[in-house]
Amino acid sequence: MVYDWEGKREICYQMYIRDRKALEEIMEYMRNVYQFSPSKRAFQTQFKRWGFPSKQNPAHKNVQLVTRIKQLWETNTTQRDMLRILNEEGFQIKERELMRVRAKNRWLLRVPNGTKAQQTVPEEEGLLRLLNDEEQPEAVGEVVAKRKERLDRLKAESAERWAARKRRRRTRGWAGLPADPPGPPRFPSETTIDESKKYLDLDNAGYREIRDQFQSICEKAGLIKKTIAGPEKWQEAKNTLIAESEHLQRVFWDDPNQLEAKSLALDVVCTDVTKRMRTLERRMTIAEAKNALGINPEESRQVRNAFYNTLKSDHFTSKLEAGDEHWKELKEQWIQGSELLQRILAPGPVDPAHATKVRALEVLCRDVMKRLRDDQTKRDPRRKLGNRAPDPSVMISNGISTLASQALASAPITSSDLGDMQIDPSLLQAANNTFTTPADADESSFGYMDPMLDLLPVCLSISPESQLHTDSKPWEDGLSSKSFIELRQLVTAKFPGTVVVKVEAFDGDTNGNSTTYAINDDNELYGYLTHIQGRKAAFAFCLSQE
Repeated sequence: MVYDWEGKREICYQMYIRDRKALEEIMEYMRNVYQFSPSKRAFQTQFKRWGFPSKQNPAHKNVQLVTRIKQLWETNTTQRDMLRILNEEGFQIKERELMRVRAKNRWLLRVPNGTKAQQTVPEEEGLLRLLNDEEQPEAVGEVVAKRKERLDRLKAESAERWAARKRRRRTRGWAGLPADPPGPPRFPSETTIDESKKYLDLDNAGYREIRDQFQSICEKAGLIKKTIAGPEKWQEAKNTLIAESEHLQRVFWDDPNQLEAKSLALDVVCTDVTKRMRTLERRMTIAEAKNALGINPEESRQVRNAFYNTLKSDHFTSKLEAGDEHWKELKEQWIQGSELLQRILAPGPVDPAHATKVRALEVLCRDVMKRLRDDQTKRDPRRKLGNRAPDPSVMISNGISTLASQALASAPITSSDLGDMQIDPSLLQAANNTFTTPADADESSFGYMDPMLDLLPVCLSISPESQLHTDSKPWEDGLSSKSFIELRQLVTAKFPGTVVVKVEAFDGDTNGNSTTYAINDDNELYGYLTHIQGRKAAFAFCLSQE
């Protein structure tokens, strides 16, 4: 077919050479604006006839650019930030080119198929797994005995603390223990967030709005803690909150009933806000921990993998059941087995950054521990299909106390001793633990992933450009080896007698925009899976007769 190219050279030159637009963008523009739709090959041929200079200037051949990318990778910089920094520094590189360079050099910030931690570990599964482990019955029995001894001791301490009024009442059953006898709060700190919301007549949306407003007030006034601010400044901040909130004005001014209870409820909410502000300010992210230790993503994977195996060989299930002393022993064993960590910690306490490094190690250890528990649950065929992630609205409504409790709710026990081996959550000292939001869980998922994890879910479809089966509906499948060959086999197995001649991958954003990537080998597939960072992978295939 012959196309009329007259009058189109200048616009094509502007877009292709000066603006460095992709050929696909030019084709779409010409089709929409000029109703001109030659094939990709036709455009390439015409550009050659016109003598357009080649745009082939591969990023991987630019030594300065590649060196800079490696520097950013070694400081655990994300793909998005890498692209922004490189463009700000004057490098002409696009997202896809950056992804190719990283994939080619295996400079990955995470392993593919990193999954978000979406399930809590059922209480009884840990010991059930150990009790059914036939490979090392003696070791398992010893673990069970030590765990039961520790839990019995903590249970007795819980009862003693309750009798001495040194712990808060349980308003609901927790970890197998029944709720404490009902009654009004014995002291203000026993008032729960849910009770406070009822007194203040707040739904989840209103509760979030009040929290945001009070946090803004505290930030402007420099308040971080009630006791530090003093009673006058604290009351002034709450008065400002009421003055700015029409809802609270109705609650306090229009209805004079139960003013004392309402004031206490508002104080509970406001105190929880400042507590969250402090914990978030202290929180160290996984990336910050790696940078504090001076390790790049590959070194991080190695040391995390080593600690993962240390915990696994110890039949570890939770820090709570192991106890602080054994936890320290496991960390010391891990450090002694790693030349890298020994070198990092070699200067000892005289190093000004020693405390930060120790804290960073603890952050990595906690993340590996959490991942081990998640992996154990995913591999356990007895796990219930009904296990789901906590409702975010519930997590928000219950505030930091419930979030901290949920983070510690996965201490496995035997089903036969559910009544005897449970623990009072107040013993967990949740206030000393790092506060974790759902977003932080997404952030901390950059790490070691066991090869036995579930398959990577992928969405597959036949491209409209395919010679065969274009009327086929999209379907979902799973990748195990993350190889390009396996990806093609998923399709040829569904459509015998065909061969895959083209593979495209897709990535969309929240605005409905979609980017297409050509996948031709393992490196490009690996780079794509790394880039989507936990979002569902989607592929389209062109097929021809075998």
